[in-house]
Amino acid sequence: MLMLGEVKKNYLTKMNLQENISRIKEMMGLLMEEEKSYESKPIVFIGTAGAGKSTTAKSVAETLGIEYIDVDERLGSTDYEKVCKGKPSDAYDRCVLSKLIEKYGNSKVVLDIGGGTEKSYDLLTHLPNLFILGVPTNPDDDEPYLNLLKQSRIDRATRMGDQDLIDAETNMDTSNIQQSIDYIRKYYEGKQYISILNDLGKRKTTEELTQEIIFKLT
Repeated sequence: MLMLGEVKKNYLTKMNLQENISRIKEMMGLLMEEEKSYESKPIVFIGTAGAGKSTTAKSVAETLGIEYIDVDERLGSTDYEKVCKGKPSDAYDRCVLSKLIEKYGNSKVVLDIGGGTEKSYDLLTHLPNLFILGVPTNPDDDEPYLNLLKQSRIDRATRMGDQDLIDAETNMDTSNIQQSIDYIRKYYEGKQYISILNDLGKRKTTEELTQEIIFKLT
């Protein structure tokens, strides 16, 4: 016959086991819900020019084996011109973006969005998998980014072999880059900022950025 102390001990052990099972089930439910959110929603990239946004977005799409969509390319597509024709430039861009989100809002795709996102931020901020490249969370860290982004633009123009663009990027004041950073930081406060610099202040590789983003997704 079990002593009262042993009965109590067995009862408490059983209760602890049940509680642990409940916690595990709850945790698995949260993980499954997170995975479900990732599976059924687009992965959205915005950022400043020269941050490597498009290169990273393409790499993430390729690594995950999902469709990559360049929103800027869709702006000039026949399908969206028909739907959004007659609208002023800004309204047209917003119209196309809204139609793309409407179409792919519950799909596992990569949306690479170009400039001017501050004008359509309300269409994007509710999306769970939104990543921002080329914008420090802290304004005190802006200076190294400004120089890096400017040089990145010059390098891109050089690869394109466009001398006029090279001259324009070389002579461009970094105030334009600063304005872009300020806009994004203002309209996308609290979102997922991906630093393009490592702890040593060196630029991260595309592979490093891709792995970091996929880790955050899963």
